[in-house]
Amino acid sequence: MPTFHAEDVVRELGAFERTIDLYMHRNPVQFSLVAEFDREVSEPALARALERVQERHPLLRVSVDRRAPTARYRWTAERISVEAAAAGTPWQAVVADEQTRPIPPEPGPLARAVLVPGETGGVIVLTFAHQITDGTGAVRVLTDLVTALDGGDGSDEETFRHGVPPCQEDLLSVLDTTEPETDTSRESSADAPGELTPFSARTPHVSALALPDGLTARLVNRCRNENVSVHAALCAAACTVFHREGRNRVTVLSPVDLRRAAGLPDGVANRFAGARTVSEESEAGDFWELARLHHRALEQQRTPSLLKAGAQALVQQPPTTPEEAEAMMTAVTAADIQITNLGPVEVSGNGGSGPVAVWGPAQTTQLRGEHVLGVVTVGGLLRMTELTHDPVAVLLPAMASVLAQQCATVGPSS
Repeated sequence: MPTFHAEDVVRELGAFERTIDLYMHRNPVQFSLVAEFDREVSEPALARALERVQERHPLLRVSVDRRAPTARYRWTAERISVEAAAAGTPWQAVVADEQTRPIPPEPGPLARAVLVPGETGGVIVLTFAHQITDGTGAVRVLTDLVTALDGGDGSDEETFRHGVPPCQEDLLSVLDTTEPETDTSRESSADAPGELTPFSARTPHVSALALPDGLTARLVNRCRNENVSVHAALCAAACTVFHREGRNRVTVLSPVDLRRAAGLPDGVANRFAGARTVSEESEAGDFWELARLHHRALEQQRTPSLLKAGAQALVQQPPTTPEEAEAMMTAVTAADIQITNLGPVEVSGNGGSGPVAVWGPAQTTQLRGEHVLGVVTVGGLLRMTELTHDPVAVLLPAMASVLAQQCATVGPSS
């Protein structure tokens, strides 16, 4: 790796990055991505591969300096640490433990890895502090890691290899947004703010479930015929389960990937905004109509003009203290469930074999009663990972059951 000095400033954090960092003064927010391999991965090989990946992505080589009036990224010469868990440790236990160990802002880097060896393969758990990237960026890291493990260096892709990714506000500010205003009346802006629970390193409950064979394909086809996204169907399924559990009103928080929604360039950085949709018990009778309600509400909130306006508002009036950041975050992220859906991803590299399964992103945010659901589809199989301190035992199995039932019924012709 290149040699850097602690006094070398990379850049100041953008408004959204600063908000996340201020919130993280007292509320650690970090997430894990899990990759299962059917081949052996040694600790030295993983360390070497991670070093090559760090060379490609600048924000994997930084710390956060909070001593200046405005927090700044500084270069770090440290490598991403690799820890080894006992052979055969369930990855769910590793993910839960990762939520109890905050990644400090200094000395950096703001990521780490845990290797779990197995009899015929191994598991890699990558954990990232949220100041530097989001779930889609983490997938990019995993993809490059697989390439490096297979002996490649990613030299065919120069994205961000020689430049620090700018903050998302700067990228959004130059967007040409001319689409008409949209109705966002179904956004749950009137909901009460969430309530924080002081961080105590309490181990969260981790649930994981892969959809049964064939159900992912049926779900994709049925959603296409119903003119809704798979994500909207997941929102409807979660709301249906919570309504059955007795909740009259259910709010879903969905991170919006700005790479897809606003055409921002790819890279290992934060490129997301939040969108909230609601479901009333009276709407839960018709599943696909409920999915369409979520789909339309999300489409309205992910228009480039609204995303740009939201970024500009944050730039003009950003939080300046941890207390202000907490007030803002609890107001805009309060929800019964957060669903981060990374969609279908391809993580094999350099002509080699990729992981046989990927899970996540898995995280908690210290909000009381939260259910944080990460979804990713690899190899045509959709997998769900939920973290919470207040488990609803039936949530994931019941969601899968609802989806199976709805995909078994006769839908519109294609």
